Amino acid sequence: MQRYESIQFKQKYSLKLIEKFFKKFPEEKRGRKRFKEKEIQNTKILIYEKILQKGHKIKADCVGSIKEKVDKELIIITVTYFKKHG
Repeated sequence: MQRYESIQFKQKYSLKLIEKFFKKFPEEKRGRKRFKEKEIQNTKILIYEKILQKGHKIKADCVGSIKEKVDKELIIITVTYFKKHG
């Protein structure tokens, strides 16, 4: 590996299953809010797990920067790994 490496992690997310559930059981929606935000947060957690596993696999010393971008159906996280030479 070179001194640093930038890698993009992409993951699609969908709210169709949640929307379908609440159409079938509207009484369950009472008192529950921010489903889209929670789904995005859960997807990000899965991506960060992959980020940590990749850093361990390539034996990176640290993560330099993390940039997140959330679109309608896609989350993109760009990570820069650093490794000391020597």
